[in-house]
Amino acid sequence: LAGRVLEFIQIKEMTVIVRLSKKTNAISPSWNGGRLPLSSNLGSVLRKKYNEALDKTHQDEELDCIYPLFLLQEKRSHVPRNDELLIELINNKEGFHLFAYPFEGRLVHEVLAALVAYRLSKLLPITFSIAMNDYGFELLSDTEIPMDESIAYEVFSPKNLTEDITLSINSTEMARRKFRDIACISGLIFQGYPGKYVANKHLQSSAGLFFNVFSDYDKHNLLLRQAYDEVFYQQLEEPRLAAALNRIQNAAIVITNPTSFTPLSFPIKVDSLRENMSSEELENRIANMTAESERNLA
Repeated sequence: LAGRVLEFIQIKEMTVIVRLSKKTNAISPSWNGGRLPLSSNLGSVLRKKYNEALDKTHQDEELDCIYPLFLLQEKRSHVPRNDELLIELINNKEGFHLFAYPFEGRLVHEVLAALVAYRLSKLLPITFSIAMNDYGFELLSDTEIPMDESIAYEVFSPKNLTEDITLSINSTEMARRKFRDIACISGLIFQGYPGKYVANKHLQSSAGLFFNVFSDYDKHNLLLRQAYDEVFYQQLEEPRLAAALNRIQNAAIVITNPTSFTPLSFPIKVDSLRENMSSEELENRIANMTAESERNLA
């Protein structure tokens, strides 16, 4: 089928049905690369490399190339050491930004950002937009975000972790989606005969019915617990999150108030813009942000 222009008809039993199209214009999917998140060990090594760059004890040519960025980060805010957590509070026309840099990888930051946002929302009514990358995460609000050293230790606390994760993220719905695979593998749901499989919507409906019954009348059901365990340990990275929060509790928290985006915060901000802009609009926005940042530096 390579080189042919096809028209989508329908999806039936996990099979895409198409037909030849007379149109000359077509959408060609392309792969822009992957986003392999940092592991705990790699995050630890990265934090150590930051220390080596600051102390000029490294022997890496790559760090020499980006050393001017370290100097710029230190000038505008602070370069976090291995035993520090950096929090940047930036106020501009978009709103109030909170950037935090645990260096624990994108998957952990996704859950950690939601957790911190939930705990801050218990202090006052507030709404957040969330963005993250492998280095840290951003919380953006149109209301000033309360943050000092005592609040930081509180919102980054490992206490009541499982309960707060459950409240900050819709873990029930995530477990419901995971339960379908578990129900099929365990034989709880009949998937059909070869060549005549049960439709996905029927599988989902049957799995949802079992999930509701177990949740209401058999909360200790092993298949139900398996669904929640896979959500917490595989999707939400709870063990890594707990280890990261324990490390932060023993670290020094540094809070700065930069007047513009820093080398650490800029990529996170760009990542958040990428979600809702076309490539041309994004390029223009990045150019404007860069120009504004350079004016502030001057």
